[in-house]
Amino acid sequence: MQFEENTLPFSATLAASPLQDVTEMMREISKHTDPADIVREYIQRIRKFYPVDRLIALARPNMNSNEVFYASMGNWDKPILPWGNLINYQPLGDGLLKNLCLNGEPTLINNISEDLSESDREIVGEMNSLRVIPLFDKGEPTQMLIGLKEEVNGFRSEDLPALVWLANLFGKAVQNLIKAQELSVAYKAVDRELKTVGQIQRDLLPESVPEVPNLELATYYEPSARAGGDYYDFFPLEDGRLGIFIADVSGHGTPAAVVMAIMHTIAHTYTGPQELPSQFLTYVNKHLCQNFTTRSSIFVTAFYAIYNPEDKSLAYASAGHNPPIHRKCGASPVSTLDRAGRIPLGISSEITYDDATVKLSSGDRVVLYTDGIIEAFGSDDTQFGMDRLGAIVGRCDLNSTTIVDAVVNQLREFTGTTSQADDCTLVVMKVR
Repeated sequence: MQFEENTLPFSATLAASPLQDVTEMMREISKHTDPADIVREYIQRIRKFYPVDRLIALARPNMNSNEVFYASMGNWDKPILPWGNLINYQPLGDGLLKNLCLNGEPTLINNISEDLSESDREIVGEMNSLRVIPLFDKGEPTQMLIGLKEEVNGFRSEDLPALVWLANLFGKAVQNLIKAQELSVAYKAVDRELKTVGQIQRDLLPESVPEVPNLELATYYEPSARAGGDYYDFFPLEDGRLGIFIADVSGHGTPAAVVMAIMHTIAHTYTGPQELPSQFLTYVNKHLCQNFTTRSSIFVTAFYAIYNPEDKSLAYASAGHNPPIHRKCGASPVSTLDRAGRIPLGISSEITYDDATVKLSSGDRVVLYTDGIIEAFGSDDTQFGMDRLGAIVGRCDLNSTTIVDAVVNQLREFTGTTSQADDCTLVVMKVR
């Protein structure tokens, strides 16, 4: 393609230097993540295109008030962030500068010698030209950038539209970065608190499994977040019997963890009859309803069983919880303990719970679990399910500890990198 003589070289010569400067400015700005560094880089480089001798930032922290604050940006290496806090700002007295800020419009004044009050002159000094760029937030001119020059008629009106545009786009980007950093700091603080909540919650769980004649016990607990709403516990009872409790608070995170801690407190204050599991659940439900859950719409599924090593019997009651798996070694059918189910805890203080009893034999396995186990999702959006859990429980080569290990390993293999939304808890019993 042919061009007329001198057309391309002439155009390219005019555009090359500004384009290189803008490209270099964008390249350097992109290297920074700290808002102060970005503002410094921007201000130093934008002065090549729109030079000023001094820059003043004005701020209106409250648009319902006439208060205006100012800060000088005389030090180009350490500019004030107009979008930051007002720690480096001072109150601005009445005068031209304050009126320009309250007016909130882009403005040029190319001879300001006669328009300044005494307080303005202390700020402006020997400057004679003034350019006002408003910075908008939610439609309001909350900040002003005032550029100053010593010379009279130092600014061009045709530059004003581009400057208003560039300053506000750049300002919004810096504001978003400042907010992102503030959110990051806040998130880290919340995360530290959640770690503490999670550690407190773990401290409420049993330190070890109790030793019971002819019974092996093993457990697994993993919250989906720093803290969760799953809970399990053991209660040594008279005549060598053992109470085994598992619960799942509705919801996730800190609210569920708080209710879990409340559950722990209520459960450990029970001093009533220990013959029937239903008596325990009725007590916990009554106190939850009366003091905590009826106004919050939170409920708790729970299962409580009492194991008697004398006759290897397991009495149990359920409050809307997943029925535990009961499987004999090598037996094909997988049965569940589902003959004593009522509604979850925390819904109605008037509810009472039912009891059922199952006779266990040597080699029998009973697995209590929360729905985070069977409802865990794999990469293909299928759930782990009862079949996979039941198949592991039925393996004769596994004891209570290795059943837990096998479930956890298969669960992790199944879910892969898929994030899970629910807590996971297992309590495995194997009768010897």
